Amino acid sequence: MIQRILVVSLLLIFSAQAVRADGRGEEDPLLFGFFPIISTVALFKRFAPLRDYLSAELGREVRLETAPDFPTFVRRTADRRYDILVTAPHFALLAADSGLYRIRASLEKDLFGYVVVHEQSPVHTVEELAGKVVATPPAKAIITMSGRRFLLDSVRGIPPHFQPFKSHNAAYEAVLSGQAYGAIVSVNAVNKALAQGKPLRVVSRTPSLPNMATLVATDRDAALGERLQRALVEMGASERGRAVLRQIHFPGYRPASAADYEPVRPFLVEAGLVSERR
Repeated sequence: MIQRILVVSLLLIFSAQAVRADGRGEEDPLLFGFFPIISTVALFKRFAPLRDYLSAELGREVRLETAPDFPTFVRRTADRRYDILVTAPHFALLAADSGLYRIRASLEKDLFGYVVVHEQSPVHTVEELAGKVVATPPAKAIITMSGRRFLLDSVRGIPPHFQPFKSHNAAYEAVLSGQAYGAIVSVNAVNKALAQGKPLRVVSRTPSLPNMATLVATDRDAALGERLQRALVEMGASERGRAVLRQIHFPGYRPASAADYEPVRPFLVEAGLVSERR
């Protein structure tokens, strides 16, 4: 009888240790938050192979989730909703600063945007966009902020008038419809548009920045972060991993830490997410 009580007591202790403050156990599905770079339906279709790959590599069910917009996703990140997180560079630094997440990996290629105009536009240099309407993705998108700085530093005289749109696609569509003379757009969106035959022309590119990051919640077992980092970094070494990278149109991963993202800190201030350090 005493032995039975002892066994039950130990099981209760171990069960309590395996449950986090939010009531989720260590063997429950991992919630994989992916910031809303495209529509929800398109995002789930594109990144389902990555979800399935990580489920197999981690030996845990991984559930993919996104949000309707950047502010909602940032708020959910701050609430520690996600176990695994993929987000924009400045939002990644913000999450790491909170102590709730640790940056584990980054995409191999740096992040930059294109400045595009209509294929038949008389504009051939960014200087010629002085005083003209330039479409952008949402104002707090890092491509928008980087592109704005680049154009303001490059254009002499009257600065461009920046008009934010809901997405990168909407920004270049504003050029095609005549609502804007130029647009600041992500490389991936421009390349896809050109492959579809959209009449756009690239006139310049923005400076390089660290690309989007993958993070793991710090209240998860450290071994989870190590296994996730290894699984991502080694994707290019196996046919299965390379197949997934082709499906999701990613170049591959490299190890990363918060120090790699310090160059984007000024954009946290510009986006109004933190106060300027003194």
